Amino acid sequence: MSHHCIVVLALVALALGACRGEPAPPPRAEPPAAPRLAAGTQADLARELDAAEHTGTWSEVRRRWQGQRLRWHATRYSAMCRVEGACNVAVFPIQRPAAHGWMPRLGFAPGQFDALVAACGTREPCEVTFEGTLVELDASGERATKLRFDNVTLASASLAAK
Repeated sequence: MSHHCIVVLALVALALGACRGEPAPPPRAEPPAAPRLAAGTQADLARELDAAEHTGTWSEVRRRWQGQRLRWHATRYSAMCRVEGACNVAVFPIQRPAAHGWMPRLGFAPGQFDALVAACGTREPCEVTFEGTLVELDASGERATKLRFDNVTLASASLAAK
């Protein structure tokens, strides 16, 4: 038998052995994406979080809301949004006592922080409408609720009456 034939037979034997090995694990199933929310305002989330406080359904609220592309109205105060990497906005009127004190952190799409700065300038307060994907909803009833949006785009901005 020639050297070439021996090499071919060895490769065939390796291939057959590989075929008899352990079957490949089935592909990992990703959890289905939550259906788009019919009502996705900050007031809607506040109602669901209030209900979760009584029912303990925090994980269901997180599952429904995380990953949603939302359009919210907010107030930008320059003291809380000076730099692109650390910009929080008020999504409820600031009052004492606070009904809901969470102030989402915004991660902007390219050029959108500059658009916010240009639209609001240094005057306060500045009412904005933004769209973004809610990528983090940390709510448990044991600590302050934390929200983070990514890929935020500015839909509109206006100076609020003082």
